[in-house]
Amino acid sequence: MAQSSLNKNVRYVLLAGMVISLAMMLIGLIAYALNPSSPDIALDPIEAIRQLLKGNPVGLLSLGIMLLIITPFARILVALAEFARGKEWRMVVVSLVVIAIVAIAIVVGAA
Repeated sequence: MAQSSLNKNVRYVLLAGMVISLAMMLIGLIAYALNPSSPDIALDPIEAIRQLLKGNPVGLLSLGIMLLIITPFARILVALAEFARGKEWRMVVVSLVVIAIVAIAIVVGAA
């Protein structure tokens, strides 16, 4: 596998995640400034979508924050796919271990 391919794909994922999440948060912030509502940030995706569908701009802010939080995790998934495509099995295992650690941290943190 070409290292440049991995770096390019990871860069695109991180850049897209950052730009989209920041755009969502900026739009949400402007909408909130124009129409103040409940300032409760929901870090539950379903609740954030409900807020957004009700016209609450805080829902868009919440979704932007969540996207920014999961962007590094998406980077690990892209690296995993690139390593698997390049048949670098040791790095596939390392990526899977990192994903497992993140998943355990999420479960423990939610409890």
